[in-house]
This record gives sequence, C-alpha cells and structure tokens, in this order.
Amino acid sequence: WNEPMRCVLDSDEARFGGQCRLEHGHAHCFPPLHGVEGRPNSVKLYMPARTVQVLVKDSLLQGGVRIHIAPEFLAEHGLTSPSEIDVSLQAWQDGKPVLQPPVKMGADGCLRLAESFDATFKLEGPGGKELKSNASLDGLFRAYFPGDYTVSGIGYLRNGAPATAGA
Repeated sequence: WNEPMRCVLDSDEARFGGQCRLEHGHAHCFPPLHGVEGRPNSVKLYMPARTVQVLVKDSLLQGGVRIHIAPEFLAEHGLTSPSEIDVSLQAWQDGKPVLQPPVKMGADGCLRLAESFDATFKLEGPGGKELKSNASLDGLFRAYFPGDYTVSGIGYLRNGAPATAGA
C-alpha cells in the first residue's frame, strides 16, 4: 500500500452508462497517505453513490499495452506482413465511443501503446477491409489491462506475445 494507486475501472464510465464524474482518477494516481482516520492501509478518493472502482498499484500498470499479430491471423486473411494492417483505437469523447484515425501496425507485428493500460481497437486490411474480432458482437478487440496481447487464429485476442515475438 505504500505506493500510488490508479483507478483502472469504474462503473461511472460512459461505457457502463455512467456520468463520467471520475475521469481525473484514470489519468492521475492516488498518492499514498499515512493512513486516514487511524487506518494505515487506506486511500482517500471521491466515490459517487452506487458506483464501484477497481484500484491497482501504479507499478503494475507500467509498460502499457502491446498488441501483436500472429502469423496464423495473417494467413487466415491472405496477408503477408503485419504492416498491411491499420489499427484504429477507440477513445471516449463527450461520453461516446469514437474511433481515432488509423495507424499502421509495425513491420515487427507489434503496436506499442506505452501510455495505455487498456485498449479497444479495430483492425483493417488493404482496401479498408475490416478484420473483425470473432469474440465480440461489434467486431472490436478489447484488452483491459497492460501487457502483451496477440491477435490470433480467425480473430480472437489471446493473452501474451507470440512465441517468436521479441517483446
């Protein structure tokens, strides 16, 4: 408990139908205190009524999200290189999800989001052909925590880097 804590999920987020009153907590850490009201392992934060927050030690969130493309995913879509894939990240603006302009996947098959501890994204192949996630109704891929994730098989997100990745 003697380190900063960060909110990684709260039920007041727009994606859960909330009113987005806690945005400050996602971008900033809650500093360690010397105890609140005689409780040595405590943190002081604003929590609206009927909401839930998940806090994580900030040190566990370092490194961001790394998205890899597995060779079998490329083969499934008739692609020869990860650099043929565009990635559009989803962001929240005014309480609504918006896809950002696409960026190219690196030739090494890894997109590094060093400052992110979660990612929702869409993949497109040549000519804007959507490469959907088969694990979600809307076709978007979702990673909820920092670390390595691999787009694999026919379109699912697997935890970890591919065996050949030099993460």
